[in-house]
Amino acid sequence: MLKQRIITGAILAILFIGVIHYGSNLWVSILFAVVLFTAARELVALTLTTELVASSLVAAIFTLVFWWSLPVVKVNLEWQLWQVLAGAGAWCLITLALPFYRHSGRWPLLLRVLALGVGLDLLWICGHALVFLHAEAAGGWLLLYAMTLVWVADIGAYFSGRRYGKRKLAPAISPGKTREGVLGAVLLNLLWIGVVYFWRDGFGLGLAAFAAISLLSAVLSISGDLAISVLKREAGVKDSGKLLPGHGGVLDRIDSILAAAPLFAAGWLLAGAP
Repeated sequence: MLKQRIITGAILAILFIGVIHYGSNLWVSILFAVVLFTAARELVALTLTTELVASSLVAAIFTLVFWWSLPVVKVNLEWQLWQVLAGAGAWCLITLALPFYRHSGRWPLLLRVLALGVGLDLLWICGHALVFLHAEAAGGWLLLYAMTLVWVADIGAYFSGRRYGKRKLAPAISPGKTREGVLGAVLLNLLWIGVVYFWRDGFGLGLAAFAAISLLSAVLSISGDLAISVLKREAGVKDSGKLLPGHGGVLDRIDSILAAAPLFAAGWLLAGAP
């Protein structure tokens, strides 16, 4: 299992880093459109139906509309700002609601439809935010940095949680996550933020703004992980899908970036970064 996980992770890393760093914004848009299609299909399966044709149809319509909207949003920074602000605000509300979650396994249809609608909205906002970050002057480096904040947080949380974890963070949602793990994620990210700031000169931002945007995005990413865990618990499944050997589904891999990307993009726009 571990070997399979490492191989899959290495392939994904090479693919994403290669396309993001060396590809044009068009190729990055195509990559994320494919990711969103798969993630949307998994979201439908978690909330409404596991029927392949129905979930694929919803995902296809969603992805086509997303693709059509890219040129419109890309040239309208005000629209982009309001969109990512809405996404960041939604994730803050979700974060406040998570401690009140209790498993039922019997969500009514209306609540499942609402979860699907909110989930698709957040997928949409995240996709636009990631494509926008790649289109900025810093290009692939900026987008890769935003994504590494999530990866570094995961690494810090995993190792510090395994070594020191005692106090549960959200036992009703994910019993394996601990407060010590969160502390490890924060500390490792602080180190990473400092390294990147001096290496890339903060991508044109001052240290305070750069650190605040980065750290808040990394911390909020935890809510993305927990929110998808809620949907999986209610659906009675361990993973959102089986596409990625050793990792589960696409939603399992992008859950954290779903929450981090809107906040990072909103901070970038509000800070007036070049």
